[in-house]
Amino acid sequence: MSSFFTVPASQKKRKREDRAAAPGSKKRGVDANGDSGAKGRGARKQRDESVSGSDIDEDEASTASRSEDESGSDDEDETAAERRLKLAERYLENVRDEVDEVGFDAAEIDRDLIAERLKEDVDEFKGRGYRQIASDLAFSSASHSLFRADTQSTTSIAVHAPFVYTVSKDKALIKWELASPENHTPSSENSKRPPRPQRKKPKKVKYVRGVQKVEETGEEHGHTKNILSLAVSPSGKFLATGGEDNKLIIWDAATLTPLKTFTQHRDTVSGLAFARHISTMSSGEQLFSGSYDRTIKVWSVSSAGHAYVETLFGHQDNVASVAAMTIDQCVSVGARDRTARLWKVVEEAQLVFRGGASKNAAYHENNLDCIAPLPPNHFVTGSDSGSLALWSIHKKKPLHVIPLAHGLDPVPPLEDLSSELDQQTAGTNSRHLRPMPRWITALTTVPGTDIVLSGSWDGWIRAWKISEDKKVILPLGTVGGGASSEPDTPSFQLKQNLAFDATNDDDNMAIDNFPVSQSSAAKEAEPLIKGVINDIAVFERRNDTARPDQPLESKSKSKSKPKPKESETRGLCVVAAVGKEHRLGRWKCYANSSNADSIPEGRNGAVVFEVPFASDQTKKASS
Repeated sequence: MSSFFTVPASQKKRKREDRAAAPGSKKRGVDANGDSGAKGRGARKQRDESVSGSDIDEDEASTASRSEDESGSDDEDETAAERRLKLAERYLENVRDEVDEVGFDAAEIDRDLIAERLKEDVDEFKGRGYRQIASDLAFSSASHSLFRADTQSTTSIAVHAPFVYTVSKDKALIKWELASPENHTPSSENSKRPPRPQRKKPKKVKYVRGVQKVEETGEEHGHTKNILSLAVSPSGKFLATGGEDNKLIIWDAATLTPLKTFTQHRDTVSGLAFARHISTMSSGEQLFSGSYDRTIKVWSVSSAGHAYVETLFGHQDNVASVAAMTIDQCVSVGARDRTARLWKVVEEAQLVFRGGASKNAAYHENNLDCIAPLPPNHFVTGSDSGSLALWSIHKKKPLHVIPLAHGLDPVPPLEDLSSELDQQTAGTNSRHLRPMPRWITALTTVPGTDIVLSGSWDGWIRAWKISEDKKVILPLGTVGGGASSEPDTPSFQLKQNLAFDATNDDDNMAIDNFPVSQSSAAKEAEPLIKGVINDIAVFERRNDTARPDQPLESKSKSKSKPKPKESETRGLCVVAAVGKEHRLGRWKCYANSSNADSIPEGRNGAVVFEVPFASDQTKKASS
């Protein structure tokens, strides 16, 4: 006996044409030969007519069917490319018809542009933007200008265009105004005088030194010992200084008036760094300070008031340098504990990165002295072994290390090394000496780009490029040194400093069983900077650069005539602090020009470099 489960599937299906001939269902009260079936059919007919009448008329239906038949016959002979072309043409026709009917909605386009700009701002705020502009800059052809005041060694420098702030070891804080590269004085056509030359050196605006007394409150604020660190807020309204007197002082950037003095640190304040943006968790600007008391403290600086927030513990030695990564995150290095640490303030966590672990290196790291951020996930460190290391927060070991980034110091002559009168005895006593690497004393980056700048006491600021995948550091040469002083590789610098000679004369000294001839040593280019580079500050030259206390007069004009982004950036401005002594000690000293017989000559002050784009240099040369 057949059942529903044993009937083949082909017999289970009900065809559409059999429904009209099927007998009426008794459940619905329909008889196969009765009137109720006729009534049901009439009702169904009425519903079909109403539905068909609501959709399209018979003429329209026939026209549509003919067009479908024609298109179907044409589609058989069309290729895929022709079909896509036809669809694109129909889409364009529909867009034209819509524009003709509705009109051009400029407000909607403005909203799209604003949304795109906001997205770019968010990416920049979180550090996700990454522009590769290092190869487009002409570092070797950068113009430079030295400026100084009658002070001791300049220890730190900060910049908020168009102002530069410097501090020194004699408790001096100076405010300078940078000269604009396009600040030409126009001359009238009838005047016979030549146009006034452009001012290149920064102009001194304000100067304070030592303890200052506030007239309103009568309180005394100021440093009583050497000032070692300096930072300027992103808004340009506040300055922060730290020194050997354990003080952290907040200043008004416009008038250099002391606003608040903090004494929470128990030792020298060695590093300061403001977060690049204002935190959404608080109304103030976030400040990080590192100290010799092995702690990092977080501060909130605002017009309403300045407050201490939190203390971060973890370093086992003096905090030599600190830099802000993003909001509520900073990185620091701990000198002789040879660790770099990423601090997450909100999560109350830290990531530890240990350096100095390479056993095959010619020179081992004893200190990590400098650090610079590459947000959101990378940073760069510099050590006393002269090595430059690139780190990722996802790996405990450095991604890439450049040894001897600033070369080696030449070995002094025998008469300076030994008091022996016999040259042979002096050479025997000094046979185990070898050239020592130049420490990396200053390090900075341009956030959002692939540019890294480092400094030492070799007389040059060296530029480096981060690869596109952020795994390799590539040398770009010196800033303002010309093509002749640009090394191809770090090994080239090592060969220039260690010029091995096969002869063994009386004037030669054996270094690691390799005799080195003093006369055959490579002749390096004349150093541009005479002294120790204690700090480097950098910013991008843009068309909309203006004073923080003055509104932009051309904002309305720029809105009416927007310029492309490529024309906004005009180059790079690099400012470096130079001194006869290192900012943290006196282990490297330079002499004055009067008694520079045996000790190299040095200067106290600062230097400004204007780095143009290579395309701009090509245009000037062609014109």
